[in-house]
Amino acid sequence: MKAEPKSKTRLLSVNNMAEGDAQGRNDKHCCVPLCTGNGRRHPELSFHQIPTKPEIRKAWIRAIRRDPGPHFKISDQTVVCSRHFKKDDFRWTPVRKTLQKDSVPSVFNWKEDHALKSRREIFKHELPMKIQKLGDVEESAELGEKNEIDMSSTCPDHTDIDSQQEVLQQSHEKTDRIAKLEALLKEKEEEIRNLHRKLEMERFGIYRFSNDSSMILFYTGFKSMELFATFFEFVRPAAHNMNSCYYKSSDNISQAIVGRQRTMLLIDELFMFLCRLRCGMMEQDLAVRFNYHLSTVSRKIITWANFLYFALGSVNIWPSRKQINDNMPDQFKQSYPSTRVIIDCTEIKVERPSSLALGSKCYSAYKSRHTWKGLVGIAPHGALTFVSSLYTGCMSDVEITKLSGLIDLMECGDSIMADKGFVLNKVLEGTGISVNIPPFLHSNGQFTRKEVEQTQVIAKLRIHVERHIRRVKEYHLFDNIIPLNMVGTINQLWTIANMLTLFKGPLVKEWK
Repeated sequence: MKAEPKSKTRLLSVNNMAEGDAQGRNDKHCCVPLCTGNGRRHPELSFHQIPTKPEIRKAWIRAIRRDPGPHFKISDQTVVCSRHFKKDDFRWTPVRKTLQKDSVPSVFNWKEDHALKSRREIFKHELPMKIQKLGDVEESAELGEKNEIDMSSTCPDHTDIDSQQEVLQQSHEKTDRIAKLEALLKEKEEEIRNLHRKLEMERFGIYRFSNDSSMILFYTGFKSMELFATFFEFVRPAAHNMNSCYYKSSDNISQAIVGRQRTMLLIDELFMFLCRLRCGMMEQDLAVRFNYHLSTVSRKIITWANFLYFALGSVNIWPSRKQINDNMPDQFKQSYPSTRVIIDCTEIKVERPSSLALGSKCYSAYKSRHTWKGLVGIAPHGALTFVSSLYTGCMSDVEITKLSGLIDLMECGDSIMADKGFVLNKVLEGTGISVNIPPFLHSNGQFTRKEVEQTQVIAKLRIHVERHIRRVKEYHLFDNIIPLNMVGTINQLWTIANMLTLFKGPLVKEWK
């Protein structure tokens, strides 16, 4: 027999080695569940061993959803095909393509219906059955009825148990995540509520100063938040039904009134009105503070001025003769027991009218400026009992007293205490009403002792009407020159300012 050449023998051995290597490569199967990757049927695929590095290996096992055990052991032949990697996971070399460092399989074609079906079966059928089987096994072990149990016949396939455990683990993780999200949601909701409360306290309004009586007094004229709240409760029932051409009333009866819906709190509207009256704030300033349009602020102030004018004006402040006598101080009883009212006039500055005729009527020679003049009266014990409308500054005190209607409220035998400017003898002639004023200086050029004493007593008794006027002037709206465009509401504002002094406490606390 003729011997083969050595070169030919070497060539055959190389070919046999190549065939064996190809056959080994073709025998590889992808270990990912539900994957059909096979080296024989899919030569285009590449297969990659599970890394030996512990952290990367755990990531791979978690990704392919298979735990090592009796039915799944990791060896050199345990591979994952290239279907489960992204293009970015590979790097190309001149010889072949290899995986990037620390790459983890992430592309899986898990069928959703299969997952849902397996979950339903686990929770509805398989899991209770397996729990029951395990319970039977434990019970039989305790009773000694069965010594050996064929785990291969009673236990399900390990792959099914792994998938069930994975689903249960995912369910628990999802439940824990939902619980954490609900807790976080409650925390954020509480944080939002705290921010809303903080914003409410920082927003310019009555509740921002509810705990500071000095600021309540500064902005509203009321001594405390309790007193302000009491006054608001007094006017609130009627204020809810305010008829305004600017916004709708909350009462169903007034729904026919055309206008926009109220957006500001009713108590804040009252607070804004009092800021205008008490502090003399400009409407532009109030619009910025309350974050409303200038025209809206103007309309609300006019509406509240009209409302409070009628609400407070309906209160009867004129006392009876018996009430005056019951509350009359001792000094009045001794010197002027018939006194029913102490009166005086006061003036507020007004813008000069462009009309010369109207300008001459508004000009006050006493103040040397254009003014409006009003008459006020208090009882001997200091309570406000009379407020007149405003008149032009040129009118005398006597003429205003005649036109104001004060004399019509008096009874026969009553007397009026006033300053020297109220020479009412002719006006009161035939009415049975007298007037007590300081004596005038006669031609002799000197007061008598009795006249001096009379002047001092009257001045001491009538000083409290000046104190009432000072209280009214503490509403600083009247500090500035009143523009002519407020002529439609100035009477209302003047009356309201006088009526609100009744909430400041007694004018005369103790007589000496």
